[in-house]
Amino acid sequence: KGHTRNFVLCPDDAYDRSPCGTGCSARLSCLAADNRLAPGEEIYQESTIGSGYTLSYEVSSNPTAPKGSIVPSITGQAFITREATLINNPNDPLKKGIELGC
Repeated sequence: KGHTRNFVLCPDDAYDRSPCGTGCSARLSCLAADNRLAPGEEIYQESTIGSGYTLSYEVSSNPTAPKGSIVPSITGQAFITREATLINNPNDPLKKGIELGC
């Protein structure tokens, strides 16, 4: 549990050189939900080429957050390699995202 490896599969069979923040946050959420990682406990998430991040979480103190919500902490080094423009269509019923009931 203290040291894991993964990769991010991208379109056209490409992959990211580093673990992604979204995937790392999801991993923390799963470990917290399964009581396999305590708040403040750290793990290291490594890519297939050796780059990686130190991960931990705290339980949210926000009184309006759903019970069991976590606040992930991801520490490491990252570099901006691209920029993109997001365009929101006003007619898109999911333009503000979705909420999953747990």
